[in-house]
Amino acid sequence: MKLKFTLVALTFAMAPQAFAQAVNYPQMNLRLAHFGPKVFVQSGIDQWWADEIKKRSGGKINIRIFWGGSAGQPLEILGLVGSGAVDFGAVPQAYFPNELPLIGAPNSVPYVFKTPKAAVAVSAGLVAENKAVQEELRRNKVKPLFFHPMNPYYPLCTKPVKVMADFKGLKIRSFGAYQPPMWDALGSVGVNVLPSDIYEGLQRGRLDCGFFSADLYKVTKLYEVAKHLSTAGVGPVATWPIWVNYDKWESSYPAEVKKLITEVSEEAAERSMRAIAEAEAEALDFLKKQGVAVVDFAEPDAYHAAIPDMREVWLKSMVSKGLGEQAKTVLDYWRAKQAEIE
Repeated sequence: MKLKFTLVALTFAMAPQAFAQAVNYPQMNLRLAHFGPKVFVQSGIDQWWADEIKKRSGGKINIRIFWGGSAGQPLEILGLVGSGAVDFGAVPQAYFPNELPLIGAPNSVPYVFKTPKAAVAVSAGLVAENKAVQEELRRNKVKPLFFHPMNPYYPLCTKPVKVMADFKGLKIRSFGAYQPPMWDALGSVGVNVLPSDIYEGLQRGRLDCGFFSADLYKVTKLYEVAKHLSTAGVGPVATWPIWVNYDKWESSYPAEVKKLITEVSEEAAERSMRAIAEAEAEALDFLKKQGVAVVDFAEPDAYHAAIPDMREVWLKSMVSKGLGEQAKTVLDYWRAKQAEIE
């Protein structure tokens, strides 16, 4: 019986390699330009994704990740993927409000989602079902393989933020086109800053608050220069996908390669969801041990009342850009899908 069990276990352990040999994948050496460092929780999932594709292809498909903008600055990565200069990219869609105004919305529009699951489901659903989003992606010659979730964002400040008056005049890290209007509504100033510049901004007084999730505060070490974490947050969002060149994916990648990458991408999305939930709890404990005070915001009703419906703010912006009809289809889907989950 023991021998039989061992043989069965070995059979399952060897299954991916055996399947790879049966499929006979082509030799492919591919490059992924990544905007972030290895230390992000989601970056670990991206590395797993690349490693797992190599493993399941029997070592035939090698994806080398260039971290921290080493293969292109963050604002260049989408174009590098679209032009075919790199095979894959990892960069948030909100960094490209002109190129990706539609699919960028679930990443850039704050204070909408209650759960990471809903944020990712809306983004993935728009890619799969919304014609306007599909046209936007084809126009930029990119395709997202899977989206990462992001934990809820909270201000980490150099001074306590406990009541509405404390927001007045604060310079708060921002990104995209729709966080600054939210901070304006609270009497603060949104300052668009890339992640790599936040630490120095807080250190030198150009920023009063960072704006990240707890797990990102841990890995970026912003707790060293800001010690007050306010519970006045804005909820989770969907963040960067793995982008692939649209034309290559549709016309050059063999069917068996696309099948493998798609399967691993689906598993990576599930792993990412679990990983960020674990990371948030661990990070909050860590931050407290580093002397960060969690400041319970005392006026949540006033906070909620001050922030407009940010989806409507986004829609008005799209109308002003001549994209009202397309944006309306996005928003209709968004509301319905979010209501199913939350």
